[in-house]
Amino acid sequence: NLHAQESHLKLISKNIGLLFPDLCFLQEIGSLEALQYIQKQLLTMFNLKYECYYSNGEEKGFQGVGLLIKDNLEGLYTVENIPNFKLNRALGVNLKYNNNIYKLIGVHLKSLYDQKINKDEQEQIQELSSVIDWVKNCPNSIICGDFNNIPDSKPIKFIKSHLYKDIFDEKTFINNILNNTNTEFYRKDLNSKEQGSRIDYILTKGEINILSSHIVDIKRECIVQQPNLRGETSDHLPIMAIISV
Repeated sequence: NLHAQESHLKLISKNIGLLFPDLCFLQEIGSLEALQYIQKQLLTMFNLKYECYYSNGEEKGFQGVGLLIKDNLEGLYTVENIPNFKLNRALGVNLKYNNNIYKLIGVHLKSLYDQKINKDEQEQIQELSSVIDWVKNCPNSIICGDFNNIPDSKPIKFIKSHLYKDIFDEKTFINNILNNTNTEFYRKDLNSKEQGSRIDYILTKGEINILSSHIVDIKRECIVQQPNLRGETSDHLPIMAIISV
């Protein structure tokens, strides 16, 4: 029900507009219609024009990956689904800029919610393998999104073994006011303090010049609570990289 989600989608649109990214991947988008609503709100609120793409086409309710790209990049890129990625939860961008080729991928890896850790981690590694196969020999690439696993897990070690670097490991990472790298929150303690972990990443390979990287501490909870929806737009915080190419 898009109408019921409007307060959430407007808040998401506001947060994206304030950041004004050239390219933005969004995870757990339920439909192309929801993504197009964000696209229209960005134009209405900020006069920002974006093209939008969705990994699950016209299907609804399958938590696909969404993509927003500023319209001034039109003609410089193509977008496609990553082959063999389960549930189509990955989008790839082929970008040609300043005579260089870049491959940019947004992913949403398998959840560990069912607590079958070994099985789920193997599936996450298979998903990352499909991304590596798609990148092939492209010298410059970025993989980002919700990896649903912590930094010392097998899937993260696997992707790093393919020479991808975590931007939060670099000196250009700007720490937040909380002095931690938590990007998702799963409960509050007895003092109503949120507890969380790091499961969201931007990983780079090749000649990618990172000027700075950030966890963006935005407002996630809607003031007007919908009875059939969670009170927050997401249990994750967005992460952002400022890149010079």
